[in-house]
Amino acid sequence: MFTHSSSLVTLSLLAMSSWLAFASAVGPVMNQQPTIFDLIQNDPDLSEFFNLISRNELVPTLLKFRQATVFAPNNEAMRAFTGQKDQDLLLYHLANVALTTDKLDQSVSSELPGNPPLWIARRDASSYQYDLYINDARVIRGDIKAMSTRQDEQVLHVIDKVLEPIMTSARDPQLSNPDAARLLERAGSFNLGPYQISDFVQQVTSHKKLSVFATPGRHTFLIPINRGFEAVSRDKIDPKVIDGHIVPNVALFSRPAIRGRPVQTLAFSDNLKVTISFSNESLPSQEIGSRIYVQSNTLVGDFHHPRGVVVAQVVKANIPVRNGVVHLIDKPLIVIDIDIVNFLKVFEQRNGILYEFYRIMKDFATNFMEGITGAGELTLLAPSNEAFRKLGEKNLNALLANQQKLTEILQLHVIRRRLSSDEIIQNPLLSHVESADRHRRLYFSAFGPDDNITVSVEGGGVNATIIQPDIGALNGIVHIIDRVLGVPTMTVIEKLQSDPIMSKTHALAIQDDFLGRMQAYRDPYNPRIQQKFTMLVPSDDAWEVIHRTMGSAFKKLFMGEYSYNVRQILERHLVVGQELSINNLTSQGRDNYLQTIRGKVKIVFVENGGENGGEPTREYFAEWENIRARVVRPDVQCIDGVIHVIDHVLVQRREISVSGSERFTVNALLLLAITLTAIFWNARALQH
Repeated sequence: MFTHSSSLVTLSLLAMSSWLAFASAVGPVMNQQPTIFDLIQNDPDLSEFFNLISRNELVPTLLKFRQATVFAPNNEAMRAFTGQKDQDLLLYHLANVALTTDKLDQSVSSELPGNPPLWIARRDASSYQYDLYINDARVIRGDIKAMSTRQDEQVLHVIDKVLEPIMTSARDPQLSNPDAARLLERAGSFNLGPYQISDFVQQVTSHKKLSVFATPGRHTFLIPINRGFEAVSRDKIDPKVIDGHIVPNVALFSRPAIRGRPVQTLAFSDNLKVTISFSNESLPSQEIGSRIYVQSNTLVGDFHHPRGVVVAQVVKANIPVRNGVVHLIDKPLIVIDIDIVNFLKVFEQRNGILYEFYRIMKDFATNFMEGITGAGELTLLAPSNEAFRKLGEKNLNALLANQQKLTEILQLHVIRRRLSSDEIIQNPLLSHVESADRHRRLYFSAFGPDDNITVSVEGGGVNATIIQPDIGALNGIVHIIDRVLGVPTMTVIEKLQSDPIMSKTHALAIQDDFLGRMQAYRDPYNPRIQQKFTMLVPSDDAWEVIHRTMGSAFKKLFMGEYSYNVRQILERHLVVGQELSINNLTSQGRDNYLQTIRGKVKIVFVENGGENGGEPTREYFAEWENIRARVVRPDVQCIDGVIHVIDHVLVQRREISVSGSERFTVNALLLLAITLTAIFWNARALQH
């Protein structure tokens, strides 16, 4: 039995194949090239596909005797496919014209009854190459030419995924090549797995929007399943929200869709601007089978459609229809109708990207979860599942066993106000904000080209990237990050290597094997244990001050000409054998002294009165001779010590610059000393 196929069409194809076989038998034998049937038969990586062909009566004839293009899944793709393997599946991989990759346009009609289209997409792989996709399958070998027995051109393309047509158990010819509107109307007749979409369909029909889903062309339709309405009020699904689930004029299959690139929806006008984009749990992975998410971003909103991001998981992707592609998603987009804790609770059931974070809150930090429930507006930096995996099992278990430490770490991920990524990007002066852990701040930075800006945050010695910004909630914003803040996994040396604001200090530290000497410091009582460090690290901006004021000396420092001087400078910024937080450094009052390898550095603080009745704040400074450096980022925690970032280098001009006249004077004195010494020894020799 063939699903969603017409008996008349099948009989016609069989009759045509019989005629072709007869014509070949009585006609002259002119073909010397292999047919496409021969190519598939003789290719060991297509044996699974050939086995399916060889068990069919119709398809071998078509592949031997007429013009054709075949998109052949390789063995790995065939083994991964769990759907029905029948004649309809084979015909969906065939076209009755010979098309090389340069002739593949936006779509090509398949041989499946009803001739549903196969959608073509190209995605840049480099400056000179692109990946070619047929629906959601990538062409891994293309333009393999063959010739039918009747001298018709044939082309074979090998793909890495089976092309799956929309399936139905009904025999209604009108369902053989449905558009998205027909899919909504007759959803029960199609194989949508365990998912039902009647709630969304009801809203579409009640708002008279069904005709939009019948629009000819190539579009993308995002359809929420019924389960998604458990936490979202149905009356929030108005015509504008429905339009926000449609991307016009482009069929976005999940793999060729560029991750993170926003595309405009139908809800994009002067008063309301909504885009959508795709992402994966582990960006930028697009491997087959990886969990896929789609997000709406309301850039310009109104009272009923507030600004913000809504993220939904794609639960059934890549359902091809006559006018594009349909993806089933687990909740409606655009609608912000849930608070932060309930947003996280969703991941308890579906094992989504924040499952581990929610599990830890629920099982180990109920007080924290209760605290953010009634805390008013806030911003939550939520680590992904992968972020917790990066900690390693040992570090994670140690954290979960220490209730106080865990609470402090979780508080570090909370800001007690809304803070969007736009505010961070558009306000360069917003370098740091207070976290809910009152003793520690968060430091934000934005970098990259204007069309692809990355926002990072540093807290407790850990740099994290915001991989999913601005998820809207009734009481704030959630940013998903790729690391757990406050749980360091790097040494002081590794932190110097990886943190972008410390790159110039690291560039100097590799001179004269300074980093090697740091690694050689060992505990005097246990040589197997490396010493702890406290390091005052000049930021890149601090070195730029040296560049502006002592340009030639700066160049020589970084060219390696003054490696001994570099060593002295860095040793003035380094304490060996102690791990001293900023509180440790100022525990003796306003004036404290830090014993570095190269002498003492004074640590002072200035207390500023709290604004609007708030608590007073402190600014910390490192002083040496007449130089005062502000501590711009204290307590950057590492596994073997702590770093305090400062905005000036503790160095005097005399240490790194020698003028021409000074150099002449030094050389002259040296020559005079040598001469006098020679005269003295000559005189003594004459006396003897």
